[in-house]
Amino acid sequence: MDKYFKAEQFHNRYIQLYEHFVVVTLIDGTTLEGLYNDDFYEDEAILISLINSPNVAIVKIDDIQKMEVSPLD
Repeated sequence: MDKYFKAEQFHNRYIQLYEHFVVVTLIDGTTLEGLYNDDFYEDEAILISLINSPNVAIVKIDDIQKMEVSPLD
């Protein structure tokens, strides 16, 4: 599957969560919680500003099992 097509599908699925606090569940079961800031179409990744941390996470779309609105939103 073309990487841009996959990124566009992901973006269309989760566009309503953009600039909201989200819980991201990764395929390995790890969860991340933070503000969904940006898509990186070239890299097929998203940027999450982590809650209670000055750090951000760049998460590959292929590693994401699901993403949903955080109770903190």
